[in-house]
Amino acid sequence: MNLQAIRLFLHIIRRGSLAAAAGELHMSPSAASRLLSGLERSTGLKLFSREGQRLRPTVEGEQYYHECHRALVAVDELPRAARRLAGGAQSRLKFSTASRLATVLALPTIARFAKSYPDVEIDFEVLRVQDIDRIRTGVDFDIALAAPVPTGIPAIQLAPLFEMPITAVMRRDHILAKRNFVRIGDLAGHRLIATAMGPGREDLEQMFKAEGLEARPRYTVSSIEVGCRLVLGTGALMIADPAVLLTADRESFAAVPVKPLRMIQVSVATPVMKPESRLMRDFKACLREEAKLVEKRLSQFFRGPRKLRKDR
Repeated sequence: MNLQAIRLFLHIIRRGSLAAAAGELHMSPSAASRLLSGLERSTGLKLFSREGQRLRPTVEGEQYYHECHRALVAVDELPRAARRLAGGAQSRLKFSTASRLATVLALPTIARFAKSYPDVEIDFEVLRVQDIDRIRTGVDFDIALAAPVPTGIPAIQLAPLFEMPITAVMRRDHILAKRNFVRIGDLAGHRLIATAMGPGREDLEQMFKAEGLEARPRYTVSSIEVGCRLVLGTGALMIADPAVLLTADRESFAAVPVKPLRMIQVSVATPVMKPESRLMRDFKACLREEAKLVEKRLSQFFRGPRKLRKDR
């Protein structure tokens, strides 16, 4: 595929104008138009719709933008990688994680690992909701944190770390906050917050559908972290795992398990086709140690009368 066409596409998205993008790339508007048309033909995608003099990306154009941006970042990284290898530096790990596990688990793991390996380069990527499925491909990373666990994926192998319950996250003064469990039917009359897309949204809709109900979120957000903080300002509630609350003011939130109890498994994912190095093995050992601390902190949400029992 023509990299120049991809660069033109990204510039048009950013500037909203074919002429402006062509000027930045030192191209004539006619040449840029031909290049864009060729890109749409080769991909089979309609990337833009016209609004007057502006080009507005279509839904598939927006999705393709994110893939192109990621790919070009990797391409532009190649010269630096060559210089690094030519200079004799070979110790490097690429680590990916979902955003809600970044602060509570990923960052402490990197800090622990750095004490033993201060000279190792680490490329740390926090995946957005729409990018989580990239873990399934087994490429673009050495180690990744997966939650929930993608099952039946031949490209990756998984090692479990800990599990945590799906909960209804709400303010401490919410009418449901003192319950030991809540059912989906209990939530139907309350305002809901949900992610706009991704596994969390799919799980929410399936849970409501299983009870013969339709999930109708009052608010949709781009991430679980944002949603849980919106809980405080709106009095609404959100179906989420409690890990995100470990970075918030614990006294402001209640996390009530949803009945029937559903657990989310947090695991370490590694590509099947990539041999495990000593660095990878030691990094995973650091992950396991930090996971024990996270699991201990999570248990504080469910002490006393709210202690989890899978038979209830």
